[in-house]
Amino acid sequence: MSGKTSIVLLAASVLGVAAQAADWPQWRGPNADGISGETGLLKDWPAEGPAVAWQVETLGEGYSSVSVVGGRIYTQGNVDGIEKVICLNEADGSVVWAVQPEPVKAAVIQRIAEALQRGDRNGDGQLEEAEAIPQLGWDLNKAEIAEGEDADGTAADRAMRLIAALDADGDGVLSQDEGMPVLREFFRDADREDPNTDAEALADQRTTALMTALDADGNGQLVQDEFRQSWLGMAFWRIDQRAQGQRRGDGVLTTAEILEYLKTQEPGRDGLISAEELQAYYAQAFPNRDGLYSEAELGAYLNQGYRNDQGNGPRGQPTVDGDRVYVEGAKGDVCCLDAATGETIWHVSLAEDFGGQLPYWGFSESVLIVGDLAVVTPGGEGGAVVALDKATGEVRWRSDEIRDVAEYSSPVAAEVGGIAQIVQFAKNGVYGLSRDAGRVLWSYRHQKSENSINITTPIVAEDCVLIASAYGNGAGMARITTDNGAQSAAEAYFVPDLDNHHGGLVKVGDHVYGTGSRGLICLRYQTGEIVWQDGSVGKGSLTVADGMLYVLGERYQMALVEATPDGYREHGRFQIENLGRPSWTHPVVANGRLYLRNQHKLTAYDVAGQ
Repeated sequence: MSGKTSIVLLAASVLGVAAQAADWPQWRGPNADGISGETGLLKDWPAEGPAVAWQVETLGEGYSSVSVVGGRIYTQGNVDGIEKVICLNEADGSVVWAVQPEPVKAAVIQRIAEALQRGDRNGDGQLEEAEAIPQLGWDLNKAEIAEGEDADGTAADRAMRLIAALDADGDGVLSQDEGMPVLREFFRDADREDPNTDAEALADQRTTALMTALDADGNGQLVQDEFRQSWLGMAFWRIDQRAQGQRRGDGVLTTAEILEYLKTQEPGRDGLISAEELQAYYAQAFPNRDGLYSEAELGAYLNQGYRNDQGNGPRGQPTVDGDRVYVEGAKGDVCCLDAATGETIWHVSLAEDFGGQLPYWGFSESVLIVGDLAVVTPGGEGGAVVALDKATGEVRWRSDEIRDVAEYSSPVAAEVGGIAQIVQFAKNGVYGLSRDAGRVLWSYRHQKSENSINITTPIVAEDCVLIASAYGNGAGMARITTDNGAQSAAEAYFVPDLDNHHGGLVKVGDHVYGTGSRGLICLRYQTGEIVWQDGSVGKGSLTVADGMLYVLGERYQMALVEATPDGYREHGRFQIENLGRPSWTHPVVANGRLYLRNQHKLTAYDVAGQ
């Protein structure tokens, strides 16, 4: 072999290793700590930001970030209303494949058949809304196809059908309790205010009637067992007043609370819907939609991905392990796919297979691959965390000692006190579970973590665990001590100002960086001392690469900041497009590029130095 050839091969070998190290195969990067292995990147950005290498608009709705491995990019999105796993070419963003996993599609077909079997009493191959909405939910109305041009006539026929189906006492109108199975909280929208009515007298009359019907012990207040089966059971969170400084009420509805609610929130409304009122509502809210759902309309609705008022689509980032990709959809479908083709290898449902309850903003974690395990968090009575065999999807263990509800954090693998474990942050605290069997090793909840919004992935280092919660609930650190194999957690400090929301924390050396409601914060990890804080780009997410913080604010500002405890030093900023949803997807730095997902758009910026 010639000297020139050996030099070329050596260079190729070195470059190959560097490229592999620069990939981003999972949530929070190569080591799941939010830090890229990249070096030699730009230390200052031009005023307009780094150059755009390419941009595509093929991802659909969603907040799923990207994984970059072996020249491919993997993410998830609601494409044309269907939740898909998407593979792109790293060079130019072109679509390699985009699939809806086959078991998910098959489950939809089965659910349509079951819905028709349960509800299609006259065998005409369609469901009336009184049959369909209680089974499938109010959003079914949004999937119905508008037909015809007689909005008033269609609405009149629909109103009469619904009253005939629900009017239990035959008085020709629907009370709130009669209408609740279909109209639910939208009953108020159909119950039109009468300007000629004495609103206060009407509210008093309605309150008296409610208390007479429901207050079994006559004590002037209703406990949940008394109001749960009435329409008050759905509205109680709006009625139950909170004392100053409290996040929620006491769960008891008093006469005064009900009266105040009816006077202020439903003034002039009698709690009854006539056919005329219902017709007017349907003509305005769902014009030319007849409330009859065909098999095709049911399919269009059930086949669509996760939908939410804070943004539709999947949240979790794919995890790439060898030739397989592991994903978790927002409805809890966990799939193992062939990385080359997108073909499904195995599938489980966190809801159907493990009794998990869909979190309010959808399942949002990313699958953790550690050794031969795939770790996920269904939450619930069967065990908050489940470890699956990554090759087959079979259950290896369930953490049945912990039956907490799933939140939005992703689990991490760590070694604490010499013991290999899985650390996960759920609804009521953070837990350390033995990696071999899911036994509870320790648990910790900071002063305000219980019943907060817990999204941030825990920082586990130096036998300590740092967690943070959103909306003013701050961050707390626990020190984990080990005595003869037994572990326990004790709070080391609590920092109210580090109320990290969706954006995560990153530990660099002895310091932690993260955003909260007050902007970007630098915290001394072992003491909780805030070294500095700056408004920066506001609340957001961040990634670290080559000694710099890549900070993306939720209001479309992207900044490059030094990762140093010496003070806030910004080295560039640019703005991304406002597409109507917050910019919550975490930035990724891989192979000389910065990737920003903004709903259906993915932009690759060239951040490699000269």
